[in-house]
Amino acid sequence: MKQKSDHLKLVENKDRVPAWKRLLRFMTKLALLAGFALLLWQAEAYFRVGEIRVEGAEELDRNEILEAGGISKEMSIFLLREGDAAARIKKELPRAEQVEIKRELPGTVVIAISERQPAGYVMTADGFWLIDSSGVSMAYTDDPKKGYPLISGIEGLKVIPGAPIDCPASLEALQNFFSNWSGEGGLEIEQLDLQDSYNLIAYTTGGLEIWFGEGKDMDSKLLLIEKSLPYIDPASEARLDVRGGKRLIVSGSAVIKEEEKGVDP
Repeated sequence: MKQKSDHLKLVENKDRVPAWKRLLRFMTKLALLAGFALLLWQAEAYFRVGEIRVEGAEELDRNEILEAGGISKEMSIFLLREGDAAARIKKELPRAEQVEIKRELPGTVVIAISERQPAGYVMTADGFWLIDSSGVSMAYTDDPKKGYPLISGIEGLKVIPGAPIDCPASLEALQNFFSNWSGEGGLEIEQLDLQDSYNLIAYTTGGLEIWFGEGKDMDSKLLLIEKSLPYIDPASEARLDVRGGKRLIVSGSAVIKEEEKGVDP
């Protein structure tokens, strides 16, 4: 069993370490800390963002993308959180459908953008919202551009930037229409009316009015219309009704060839 005197001897021996050795140990530790700090500083300076590549963006502005994502040159590449930055870009810029951000050490950031493609314009009291084929509002504009159908009958409050139109029945009808309509086959649509959310009404550039009803069986309804167009006088004022999905009912002054089957004048 150790005595108290033995403990005192150990303390005395420790205290007898020469001062120059204690100073040397301290200086060694200090040098190691300084070297480690210098290494961190050099590494931090080396791994700063020096190049930013934006790929896939056509309509979106590069500066808007960087600002939305909070990405800039000279920032530490290790401080970049790719997922958070991508989510901010999609939130601030609804036109961006998919965003992928990659870090390429030591100092390159690659931002890959997939933009939503326009399918039509939704008309509201405040202006027009460009939407894609999924019914997602992607960009605001004061005036609609030619080449896309104008969509009416949807309340402005139902149009939420970056989100699908907040009306299930209208949304389903639009999605089914755009997923089956190619703009070919002579069916050129100028306007889509969803005033009655359960009856999508289309107006062609030639003046025909088409009642599609609900969004179900849109593929067969469009096919029936396209097959019947050659038998209808394009200069006539007619209403084509395919709400049933099986037969085309024509009313108005359309001229129909008698041999056309499946058409009720």
